[in-house]
Amino acid sequence: MAWRNILFVLITVSVLDSCKKDGNTGSPTVQIIAPAGNAAFKVFDTIVIKAHASDAVSLQSVTVYIVNNQNIPVLPTAAIPITSNNMSFACPYLLNDVHLATGYYTIVVRAYNGTNATLAYQQIYINAAPLVREGIFVLTRNNSGVHVLKIDTGSFNVSNLYTYGADYSSSDISSYYQQLYISAADSGSANTLELPAGSPAWNIPGLISPTPYFTNVYSYGDAVYVSEYLGFIKYYTHLGIMTNSITVTTGNYPIKTYVWGSYLLAEEKNIGSLSRNLVLYYTGSGKGFEQAAIPGPVVAIYGMDNDDIYIFGNQNTGGAYLQLFKISGNIFYSPITLPAGNLLSVTQINAQTYLLGFDNGTIYKYTYNPNSIVPFINGVTASHMVYDSADNEVIASSGKYVYEYNYASLALMHTANAQDSVLNVHVLYNK
Repeated sequence: MAWRNILFVLITVSVLDSCKKDGNTGSPTVQIIAPAGNAAFKVFDTIVIKAHASDAVSLQSVTVYIVNNQNIPVLPTAAIPITSNNMSFACPYLLNDVHLATGYYTIVVRAYNGTNATLAYQQIYINAAPLVREGIFVLTRNNSGVHVLKIDTGSFNVSNLYTYGADYSSSDISSYYQQLYISAADSGSANTLELPAGSPAWNIPGLISPTPYFTNVYSYGDAVYVSEYLGFIKYYTHLGIMTNSITVTTGNYPIKTYVWGSYLLAEEKNIGSLSRNLVLYYTGSGKGFEQAAIPGPVVAIYGMDNDDIYIFGNQNTGGAYLQLFKISGNIFYSPITLPAGNLLSVTQINAQTYLLGFDNGTIYKYTYNPNSIVPFINGVTASHMVYDSADNEVIASSGKYVYEYNYASLALMHTANAQDSVLNVHVLYNK
């Protein structure tokens, strides 16, 4: 019996000794040598990250990455080749994401020995890439179909980028994803073009019908909201994957949509009458929240603050209107009476300043505080208009012409001939 006890002890000691040899109970050491703390860089700079990593037994992996202030990686992880258990290295790390915002970030170097990992940190500051206009994209239509034209920045030269044989209901642009979205009305698809080349990416088939099939397309974040006459608002990602679908109020169809905070605002028109409602849905679930009647077709929707939304449009009885919708009270109120005439286009300068294009040949400037509306640019019937925040310019179309104005001086800088009546104007930025 004694020899069995001795054998058990010997086996136990052997197993414990083997575990000590096979396992690595210690942790690696890591030190970031460069860059210095709070060093400043710009997007598209290459940071040379120098560090030292070691382990007493076995250094199995070393990685380098950068996180934001929520500790979320913002760029790909770089794997460092292991040359020894005690190594120094220099890693060129390119800040190649044009969407990086200005602010503080953290370099992380992680060393792993197969059992334990050690992380070293160094805070840096990154300056965002400046906003740059890449081009103006104009949509026209003639007997051969809908044309996408590009107007070059600087030279203002016009080139035909893409043509497809269909009619037109609306369009929108995403600078973040570098895409242009165009929806037909009753004889074509909803199409997506990759910009700036103008190559087709994905589409949503439509139907030839006596009523419009698509009534609007609107882009916000990684969602393309497509309004359908059959009573749906469908969400698609920039890859063309449908992620949600809202069924609107029975007997109505959706037109313009707009995201503000956690809400999707939709203009809904009654099929059998002139009545329209502004309806709020929760963007996540698609469930309805509240609605209120509006006096006529919507031209534009913009948010002012967490509780107030601008609705610009034309009354069913004629004449333009501006109403502010208060979410908390589900009510409208009118901050000002607009000039006589029909409203054609609206563009936002900031949360309290807007330019309004009327059919009387005047672009007016509206400010909420102080509350006023005054003539701003005369002599152009701006059917479509967009403010270029990168260059502080106003791009407006009238008939087949596109005009570029300096916002500060009001000087007309360029004019382009699009050959056919302009359906919409969009500005594409680098991000």
